[in-house]
Amino acid sequence: MKQERILGIAINNLTTDQLISEVDRIIAGKKAVQLVTVNAEFLVAAQTDFRFREVLQSSAVNTADGIGILWAASYLSAPTFSLRFLGSVVSFLQIFYFGLAVVFSPRYLRRVIKEKLSGVDLIWLLAGYAVKFSRSIFLLGGYGDTSAKVAAKLKAAYPNLRIVGIYAGSPQERGLVNLINRKRPDILLVAFGPVAQEKWISQNLKKLSVGLAIGLGGTFDYLAGKRPLAPKFLREIGLEWAFRLVTQPYRLKRVINAVPVFIFYAYRYKLLQAKPYRRSVSTCLINPQRKILICRRTKGRTEGQQDYWQLPRGGLENDEDEEAAARREVGEELGIPNFQIMYKLADVYKYDWTLYWAKFYNYAFRGQVLSIIYARIGEDPIVRLDNFEFDAFRWSSPSELLLNLHPTEREFGAIVLKHLPD
Repeated sequence: MKQERILGIAINNLTTDQLISEVDRIIAGKKAVQLVTVNAEFLVAAQTDFRFREVLQSSAVNTADGIGILWAASYLSAPTFSLRFLGSVVSFLQIFYFGLAVVFSPRYLRRVIKEKLSGVDLIWLLAGYAVKFSRSIFLLGGYGDTSAKVAAKLKAAYPNLRIVGIYAGSPQERGLVNLINRKRPDILLVAFGPVAQEKWISQNLKKLSVGLAIGLGGTFDYLAGKRPLAPKFLREIGLEWAFRLVTQPYRLKRVINAVPVFIFYAYRYKLLQAKPYRRSVSTCLINPQRKILICRRTKGRTEGQQDYWQLPRGGLENDEDEEAAARREVGEELGIPNFQIMYKLADVYKYDWTLYWAKFYNYAFRGQVLSIIYARIGEDPIVRLDNFEFDAFRWSSPSELLLNLHPTEREFGAIVLKHLPD
């Protein structure tokens, strides 16, 4: 699937037909998969809520929910300049250029991401798909009789729709997974509120006997008639936020995050695109049993995350080459002075940072490009962790490496395995 990266998060560039085809493929795979409808608020939250960022980075599909995502995709794809002052001025003016396109040239705004797929649109698409292909749906969340009213609304439009479960519940309630699994729905729609529902799905995904799980935020409330839905013409020109502000003034903070804060973050992120990538090297240490050394980042180095397992890595300093950097980093962080380097792969993995990590390096780099050093090490080497970077280590077999690595490290892990020596 084609993707566009916005504020460090991959958004799948899917048309409606492509999304339904992907949903059908996912459900046929008989393995629980998460889909997230990503809006501007989500991308703002992901800059500081690191657990939520993990959810967005590890979900199987991220759709563009809202005109803000389409605006950001077009804005960030426009040319930028390396000259600091000129780049800042041009990037600032482009905010207004693409902002005017939201209202006056919506087709032009869709030149990067073709369609926005909001929760309100998606629930009707899924209901129609479920009827056509005999799939079942479970509605979880919404307070009081909300989910029951949503079910009635969907059944009125699609009398043959199979809704196998309706339950309000809350993210803290025990027994929800068992309740859902007894019904074994193809599609689980969760309305615990934005962010909380995505975290709940991610946390319980491996235990759920469903095909596809999606958080739908306030969609249940709109369908149940408990909140007014913005007129279609306002939704199409990207002024849904203004309607919500008038009808739901208590959402002021959310509107501020979704509009001015999001625009500022996009501007800051665009300036980073003119910056170079930080060159780094990751060392794949292989013992005589052909197991690979992986390490767990300390809590302070993972922004509050836990169990973040990765291969050791570090940046190249001054005029170092990859081999010198690998020996220095492994010596400093793991206390291992001796290992035999077999070969290296230069600049095989490149990725952009979120604003948090860019700020960590004083906005000097837009992201990181990784090389790999493959090295052999003797039997039972003494490992002395420096406890600043890592607080634990383990040896992983190649067959279990991707399972042991943190989800956001698995794409890189697959590259490591592809070139692993026999």
